[in-house]
Amino acid sequence: MQAVIMAGGKGTRLRPLTCKLPKPMVRIVNRPIMEHIVRLLAGSGFDDVIVTLCYMPELIQDYFGSGTQFGVKMRYSVEETALGTAGSVKNVESQLSGTFLVISGDALTDIDLMAAVEFHRSRGAIATIVLTRVQNPLEYGLVITDADGRIRRFLEKPGWGEVFSDTVNTGIYVLEPEVLSYFEAGREFDFSKNLFPLLLEAKTPLFGYVAPGYWCDVGTLEQYRQTHYDILMSRARVGIAEQEAEKGIWIGDNVYLDPSARITAPCVIGRGSVVEKDAEVGELSVIGPDTMLCQGASVRRSIVQAGGYIGKGAALRGAILGDHVVVKPEAELLEGSVVGPGCSIGEKALVKQGVRVWPEKVVEDGTILSGSLVWGSHSSKRLFGTHGVSGILNAEITPEVAAKLGAAFGSVLPQGRDGERAVAVASDVYSPSRMLKRAVTAGLLSCGVDIFDLGHITTSVTRYAVSALGAQGGVHVRVSPYGPDAVLLEFLDPAGINISRDLERKVENAFFNDDFQRSPATQPGEVAFLTRVADQYLEGLLRQVNVDAVRARRFCIAVDYDPGSLSLFLPSLFDRLGCEVVMGNIATSEAGSPKGPAEVLEALAGISRLVRASKADLGIVVDNNAERLLLVDELGREIGEDSFLALMSLLTFKSSSAAKVAVPVTAPGVIEAMARAYRGQVIRTKANPRSIMEKAIEQKIFSGEKGLPRFQPAFDALIAFTKILEFLAEQRISLSTLVGMIPEFYMKKGSVDCPWEAKGKVIRTLIETTDPGRVELIDGVKVYHDEGWALVLPDSDGPRLHIVSEAATPEQALALQRMYMTKIENIRLEQ
Repeated sequence: MQAVIMAGGKGTRLRPLTCKLPKPMVRIVNRPIMEHIVRLLAGSGFDDVIVTLCYMPELIQDYFGSGTQFGVKMRYSVEETALGTAGSVKNVESQLSGTFLVISGDALTDIDLMAAVEFHRSRGAIATIVLTRVQNPLEYGLVITDADGRIRRFLEKPGWGEVFSDTVNTGIYVLEPEVLSYFEAGREFDFSKNLFPLLLEAKTPLFGYVAPGYWCDVGTLEQYRQTHYDILMSRARVGIAEQEAEKGIWIGDNVYLDPSARITAPCVIGRGSVVEKDAEVGELSVIGPDTMLCQGASVRRSIVQAGGYIGKGAALRGAILGDHVVVKPEAELLEGSVVGPGCSIGEKALVKQGVRVWPEKVVEDGTILSGSLVWGSHSSKRLFGTHGVSGILNAEITPEVAAKLGAAFGSVLPQGRDGERAVAVASDVYSPSRMLKRAVTAGLLSCGVDIFDLGHITTSVTRYAVSALGAQGGVHVRVSPYGPDAVLLEFLDPAGINISRDLERKVENAFFNDDFQRSPATQPGEVAFLTRVADQYLEGLLRQVNVDAVRARRFCIAVDYDPGSLSLFLPSLFDRLGCEVVMGNIATSEAGSPKGPAEVLEALAGISRLVRASKADLGIVVDNNAERLLLVDELGREIGEDSFLALMSLLTFKSSSAAKVAVPVTAPGVIEAMARAYRGQVIRTKANPRSIMEKAIEQKIFSGEKGLPRFQPAFDALIAFTKILEFLAEQRISLSTLVGMIPEFYMKKGSVDCPWEAKGKVIRTLIETTDPGRVELIDGVKVYHDEGWALVLPDSDGPRLHIVSEAATPEQALALQRMYMTKIENIRLEQ
C-alpha cells in the first residue's frame, strides 16, 4: 500500500531544538520522529512512501535516502511555497494509484494503521479520519461521529463551553484518490479546515475511526519531554534502537559504564557513550550517542542529544539538551530548561527553571541565567585565556576548531624581514595533542605558512626553537595541566614568548569572522621535520652552566618526573651533569594522560621520603611539560611555590652585583628586602606569562650567548634546576642552607566567586575607598598595610577574584585575606 508522509513542518514551538533542523528530524529516544513513523509504516505493510517536504528538505532526504534501509521505497516532493496539508498531497496526485494513507512525519504514534484501513473499507468511505481520545481537547480539532462512525460535525480548537467530545483529529487519514478532485492544484488547501468540511457538506461518506493506542503531536517542549517519559514507561509501543541490557535499561553498542556508575531504570544510554566513576543516569533519562558523563555528573529525568559533554559534578534535572552541548563542571540545569545545539554552559553556572538557550550560545562560568538567551550571549568573543586557548577535547576544542585557529594565526602572522612566514609547531607525546597539532598545521599551511615540525617536546623547548630558528611564531599543543579531558594551545611570538593581547585579538577576529588569507591552490606552505631540536636545546642549556663545577660536586638527586616528552632528554641531562639519580615513581597517572596536580603533589611527598631514605642532596619533581619544578631539600623539607620564587631571586642576586629579577605582582615582598641587601633590583610585572617573560627579555635576565635564544627560568624547570645545582656547587653549600638565607615570610592565597558583571564594581570600589598612597595598580588592586599587603586580582578565565596576602606572621596574613573577602562580599551586596 501507499502512504504519504507530510514532513514540511518547522516546529517553531520546539525551538531552540528546531532552530537548525525541521521538526520531523528532532530525535525522540535517539531516533528522528519521522524514523519512528517510517518504521511503523513498514511494519504495517506500507511499502511505497511519498514524502512531502518544504522546510530544510535536504536534511530529510539525506537521512532517509531511497528508504531501502528502513524497508520501504521512498520518493520526495518538495514544495517551493507552503500549500497546506491537502495542497501538498494534491502535488503528488499523479503518483497515487489507489487507497492511500496520509500521516504526519512529526507526530508520534503506535496506532494500528491497518485496522484503520480495514475500517475505512468496511464503511465504503471516501475518507476516514483516524481519531483519538485526549484529556485536554482545547488545542485540537474536535470531531463528532454517530454510532457507526459517520462524521456529523467538526469544531476547531473549542473553548471549554463548546467541548462536546474528547475525540480529536490525529492528522492520520485513509483516503481515496477522488477526494483530491474536490479542489484545484497550486492553491493552499488544508484537510481539516477546507477539504473535510467540504466533503461533509457534500454528504460524501466521511467517517471517523476512534483508534486505541498512543498518539502525541509533540507540539510543545513539554510534550516532547513527556513523550520520552511515555516511551520509557511503556505507554507507547515505539522501537528503541539500543538493546535492553536489563529490564528498563537500554544500552547501545560500545558504551563504557564505570563499575561505580549509578544507572536507574527506565533509561536509555546511546552508543559510544561514557559514564565515568560515580556518575549517575537517573530514571526517565535518555542519553544520546557519543555523550560523556564525567566523574560525579548526575542526569535525572533529562534528555541529552548526541555528542554531549556533562562535566565533573554537573547536574541536570528535567532538562533538555540539543546536540553537542558542553556542560562544564558543577553547572546545574533545572526543571524545564532547554539548551540548543552547540551551546556551552560554564563552570558552576545555574540555568533556572524553564529557561531556553538558543543555539551556539556561551553561558560564562558562574552565571545565574534566569531568563531565556535568544539573541545575545553571556560571553565576549574571546578565545584566549591566561596561557593560551584551552578547552575540553572534542567538545570545545575539536580538530575543526584547531585547524581554524591555525588558519586565523597564519592569516595575521607578521612577515619576517625578507617576507618569509614560518611557524614552529610542536606538541607533547599524548594522542590528543598530536591529533590537534596536525590540525593546526593544516590550518597554517592553508595560509601559505611554512612549518617547522619539532615533533613531541616541551613548551620550553618550543620557545627556544622559535627564537633559534628565526621563525615568525610558534604553536605548542599539550594536554592541559588542569585536567586530562582538556587541551591547551599556546601561541608564541618570534621571541618564543606568548603572543601579545593585541595579536590575540587579531587572531580572535579572524577566527570569528572567518577572515582567512588562504594561499593560492598551488602555493600552500611547506613542512620541514626537525628531529634534533631537543638535543640543541640541551646543548644551549648546558652552555649556561658551569658543568665542570656541577660534575665535581657529584650530586645525588631523588627524581620523579612524568616520562612523556622528558624521557627524550632528562636522563641525558643528569648524565652530562654527573648526577647520581635515585628514581621515584616514574609513571603517568593513567594510559594516555599526564599526572594531574593532585598526583604531582603526591609525588612530591614520595620524593621527600625518598630523599631522607637515600640521603640524597636534594629531590625534584618535574611536571610533564617541564615548566614546574618542585624542590625538596636534603632534610626532606618541601619548598613551596612562593619560597621557590624567592629562592631563584636570591640565587640571581648572589650570583652577580646589581642583578635584576622580574617577578609577578603576586610574588612575596621579601624579594625586595633581599634586593636591597644585595643591591639588586626587582621589576614587578602583571601575573601572566607574557608579562614576566617580556620583562625578563627587556632586562636581559638569563640571556643566552650572543646570537642564541634566552632561557626563561620562571617557565623552564630544567634551566632553573641546573642553575640551582651550579650555585650549590660553586658555593659549596647545601640547599637547606641556601633556603635558610631567605627571610621568613607568610602568605595566604585564596579565591572568591564573583560574577563577571560585578568584577568591575568591586575593583573600582576598592580603589575609591583606599588611600591612594597605599595602592599599587600593576595588576588588580594591591593595598599596603602596616602589617603587610593584600592583592585582589580578577581571574581572566572565570567569574572569581583571587586574594593574595603577605605578612610577618601567618595570623596576620590570614586576617588580611579574610578582611578583603568580607570587603568583596559587602561591595557585591550593595545596591
